[in-house]
Amino acid sequence: MEHSNRLIIKIENQKWLYNDEEDLCSHGEIYLNVNETIITQSGIYEEWGISESALALLRTLDKDYICDPNHEEGLILHGCGLILMMGCPISIHWSVKHMDDEVILSDFVKVTTTSPESGSVHFNGLEIRLNKNDYKNQVVSFALEAKKLFEQSNEKQIIDDFDKEMYEGFWNEYNQLLRKNQH
Repeated sequence: MEHSNRLIIKIENQKWLYNDEEDLCSHGEIYLNVNETIITQSGIYEEWGISESALALLRTLDKDYICDPNHEEGLILHGCGLILMMGCPISIHWSVKHMDDEVILSDFVKVTTTSPESGSVHFNGLEIRLNKNDYKNQVVSFALEAKKLFEQSNEKQIIDDFDKEMYEGFWNEYNQLLRKNQH
């Protein structure tokens, strides 16, 4: 299968909401283009939870994901749920189906409000098949870029034990999935 730009997912900008010592998640704008359909991009006043989204995407590298905005968190997350990756329906979803050496992406839905029933944009018929390595390279590149901000920041000052445990668990899983999927 010829490599193409049928899936482009990249970080447009990334920042802390407050400061690098307190914020446990990074936020910013993402460019998501699927088969020349732009689902999100900078300049349209959509801010996403970058680090949370990177972990959600890493999880799809060897597991299927079924698009279900009413019951699942999504793959591009708004970030209002903090590191727990729960609690905010604003998100972008799509199904990820692994078939031999291909990945099929379909059922794209963008939930733009806290009400998935009324605030959803469905991209009917939008489906692409990618070589697994092309998909993996896009996701790993996104996750590595997301991680840079954390590597360049001051040490986190986490007072709450529960938050500290969640933060450490988040990065343990993130780093494990990155190591497993890097060439």
